[in-house]
Amino acid sequence: MKKTLMLVVGALGCFTPSLVAQDFDFRQLDKIGAHAKSSTNLNLDGDTLKLASGFLGGDNDKDVDGVKGLVANMKGMYIREWKFDQPGQYDDRDLEPLRAFLKNWKVILDVREDGESTQIYNRAAADNKIGGFALISAQKTEVSIIYIDGSLGVENLLKLSGSMGIPSLAGVPKSADGKTDKKTTK
Repeated sequence: MKKTLMLVVGALGCFTPSLVAQDFDFRQLDKIGAHAKSSTNLNLDGDTLKLASGFLGGDNDKDVDGVKGLVANMKGMYIREWKFDQPGQYDDRDLEPLRAFLKNWKVILDVREDGESTQIYNRAAADNKIGGFALISAQKTEVSIIYIDGSLGVENLLKLSGSMGIPSLAGVPKSADGKTDKKTTK
């Protein structure tokens, strides 16, 4: 999962405009976790995101102010992760409702190898921003989904790294030139 997340920011730079409905019922994915040994289920709609951002950091923290400003442009963040004791405890076909929902989004990464797969999708918005982002990683003993609905730039995803349920993207290049921002990566 960590290697996959490192690919996320690098892959976010490429997208083409497309329009799609913005509502997906994540309960459609519940059966994936029926035999999971552990699970993470984060549902933050726009109002809940704003409420959660109010609990971040202190009053004088500039990074926290940046995250709060970013959250103001988001409509929702949904994260699912299931871990299994052994391969074969979930059916990859159970991910099809989400993949079908994302069919009009731009696929910027699609890796399928040895019974595992990772897809990264985005939806364009105005002003070279990303209007939505989705990652589906189906490994033999782990399934991870990150879905963000709202306007954000690549640098914004890095600001969310390690906050509000987004895994740390430590070591991920901040820009195409490969430089990283030490404040952003942990």
